[in-house]
Amino acid sequence: MKKVTKRVLPAVAGLALLGLGLAACSAGSSSESTPEATSSGPVMGPVTPGSTPLAEETAEMEQLYKDAVAEGGDLIVWAGGDSPDQQDTVRRLFTERFPEINLDLRVDLSKFHDVKIDEQLASNTLIPDVAQLQTSHDFDKWKEQGELLEFKPLGASKQFPGYADPDGAFVSLRVNSFFPQYAKEGLTAAPTSYLDFLGPEYKDQKLILPYPHDDDAVLYVYMKIVEKYGEEYLQQLADQNPTFIRGTAANGPLVGQQGYLATLTGYAIGPQERSIAIIPEEDPFISWVQRTAIFEQAKHPAAAKLYLAFITSKEYQSTFITWPTRTDVPTPEGLKPLSEYPNSDPMDFIEWMSDRQGVADAEVLMEKYFGPVVGESPLTDPALLEILEVEPRPGTDDY
Repeated sequence: MKKVTKRVLPAVAGLALLGLGLAACSAGSSSESTPEATSSGPVMGPVTPGSTPLAEETAEMEQLYKDAVAEGGDLIVWAGGDSPDQQDTVRRLFTERFPEINLDLRVDLSKFHDVKIDEQLASNTLIPDVAQLQTSHDFDKWKEQGELLEFKPLGASKQFPGYADPDGAFVSLRVNSFFPQYAKEGLTAAPTSYLDFLGPEYKDQKLILPYPHDDDAVLYVYMKIVEKYGEEYLQQLADQNPTFIRGTAANGPLVGQQGYLATLTGYAIGPQERSIAIIPEEDPFISWVQRTAIFEQAKHPAAAKLYLAFITSKEYQSTFITWPTRTDVPTPEGLKPLSEYPNSDPMDFIEWMSDRQGVADAEVLMEKYFGPVVGESPLTDPALLEILEVEPRPGTDDY
């Protein structure tokens, strides 16, 4: 199988995966992002506290803003992602809204963040105030260990059941998803099922895929495919001789470029410049929520509370162009409410993630068919960064 590792691929000029560099998503280890609108959302003016629910949320944020500034104005967030720009939208919107807060938001794979956090919690040397990760099981563990600061911003009460912890241990930043994505040119028929990608048109480096055993969200998709079509699907997919890369950010932009005709797990939704992403009608697809929490050891708790109040606010949640986390934010045009898709359930992913032995077994299964994961981290690989047209950013090791 052809693998992109250290060779430099040509930049994909003008090809923007919807959300990359804007929202870049989430989800995940991440796969941890989802598209957001390019506007900064509504600008909130002076309000009378208590006049409307929205005004109450704004008043809550304004008080927390004052508290955060008085606290020193610093905030450290560790966010999951596999491209340096995958949290740029929330970074931009938060800093535009609260310019006196110095937000230090570091992106890395959730599976790396959580190990460092566990080590720091044990030694009382915690660096981040807030964790925003795909590894949902960590939040349940940290809550049980008493490591999370319980806080219920007003917006949390509007999140769908299961999205916000009833005790205030965590909330959800956004809903993330992956969708099959295919090129507008070069195919005789549009795919509608994962089975279609086993056809002869996709053989020999026509599929560009993230390693499923490098990212739990991608792994979940593959295991759902196995549940429906059997393990033989993995062998047939391996026989297609696809190209594998690390991370979930670059495969979507490459569809329609360099001969790549499709990916099974792209971030985009709907038509793109050179490709089209589809929501499967019958096949399973993943949706999950990016949990976010404050630590008891946080050095900047007021700023951390402000951050959670902002990301759960209607003001911020209304900027998304995929499924909302709040019951009072309408589903964007062209989508049904997520609850009306019987082939996707964000709570199922959370349950699946909690079975760590099952996840480990699934990784072994994928390596059996697709070989070991090779290549640099997607956050530092020059080839992948050139495709995404982003520069390296400081990592958590730079503290």
